[in-house]
Amino acid sequence: MDKLKNSELGRWYALSILLLIMLLVYFIFFHGFVAEHSMMNEEIAELEESRQEYTELQAQIPELQKRINEVKENVGDNTNFLAADTYNLGTSELRHMLKNLVNANTQNRSDCSIVSDTSSADRDPDQFEKIIIKVRMRCHFEKMMKTLSDIENHVPVLFVDNLQLEQRRVRHRSSRKNAPPPTRPMLEVRFDLFAYMNKPVKARDND
Repeated sequence: MDKLKNSELGRWYALSILLLIMLLVYFIFFHGFVAEHSMMNEEIAELEESRQEYTELQAQIPELQKRINEVKENVGDNTNFLAADTYNLGTSELRHMLKNLVNANTQNRSDCSIVSDTSSADRDPDQFEKIIIKVRMRCHFEKMMKTLSDIENHVPVLFVDNLQLEQRRVRHRSSRKNAPPPTRPMLEVRFDLFAYMNKPVKARDND
């Protein structure tokens, strides 16, 4: 019996040693290869998933391009808008544009000048946020007409509303020989100048 037990115990020891040797051989020679192969399989699966996502996105490109073109047609080019994205910056930008237009058409300030330009709130909001300034100017007729024409053709697009023209009194020629020539007629001009920022107006609640 003892010999039988010792024989069985010996076989278990031999199997255990063999199993340990096999594990050592596996970790020394095969584990790295198996692990690398497994990582490669995972990477291949990830690449295949990415390829499918890119394929789906590529299929959506024509529809997205169509929608972009529709938006451009409805909204217009960004050059039509003010560069500013806040109310204060928009007001400053609009005033600067008006000043440049007036200066471009006048050599002397007495020919055409901005008396005042006061910012005003938009009481009738449209699709995009509007910057408004109430302008009062004093100009010779031809200078004012040229300035208004340049405003009409300006980019970004500028708009004039509530235009009021009033001619100032003209000093008549004196009968004296050395009297100065009469002054040229001047216009008192008032109008609302406005432009849009590329910021859609938030929808208001109906409550």
